[in-house]
Amino acid sequence: MLKRNDGFSVPELLIAMLIGLVVVGAVYSLFIMQNRQYRNQGQITEMQQNARMAMAMMIREISMAGFNQTSAACPNPVTAVRRCTGTTTAANTPCTGITYAGGNEIRFVADLNANCDTTAGTANKDENIAFNVDSSSGVPALNRTSNGVKLPVVEYVDALSFAYYDGEGNITTDLTAIRKIRISITTRTAQPDPYFTHPTAGDHYRRYQLESFVVPRNLGAYNTTAANTGATGVVST
Repeated sequence: MLKRNDGFSVPELLIAMLIGLVVVGAVYSLFIMQNRQYRNQGQITEMQQNARMAMAMMIREISMAGFNQTSAACPNPVTAVRRCTGTTTAANTPCTGITYAGGNEIRFVADLNANCDTTAGTANKDENIAFNVDSSSGVPALNRTSNGVKLPVVEYVDALSFAYYDGEGNITTDLTAIRKIRISITTRTAQPDPYFTHPTAGDHYRRYQLESFVVPRNLGAYNTTAANTGATGVVST
């Protein structure tokens, strides 16, 4: 007569539990890895978007540097819309154009509202602009200063640099000779990745560098006389 087997023995249950724990552990490890990759990809995407957004903003605004009205439209063009002169920093004020050409900061002026006045103030909104990087708040950010009011517009900007070129493509510090500007911006992730080490910085932040050129065509629309008097003219060739 055969005996009935009504269940598993204790060793069989232990073996089944052990196999189950191994499977659960493998699934959990895979979930953790996938979650980490998802989080990293989200931060990388945000980092790249920050760089592109900052670059687009700077190109759009810097391209308007030097915009002003003709001498016929302004009652006093010599003082109201005079062109900037000087090396690195403008030697005359008020003026329109690049007013400061620094390696890590740029300042520029444009008479956007065509009132023949570029004095910083609420009447001349967005006409006196500066871009630089500041970490005083604890987070490195691209700062946009408009008429003396500084505002962080893009966070986690690790570095910002400018290079200035004349019409022949040579590096220049002469404000009257600037025709093209190279912008380089580096952003980083908001949070470190302990499984990643940056090859240069040695920390655990990922970085993204973006470079572009901007040609403020208003800077080249005036001859030497115009640079000193505010009168408009055509560049002599």
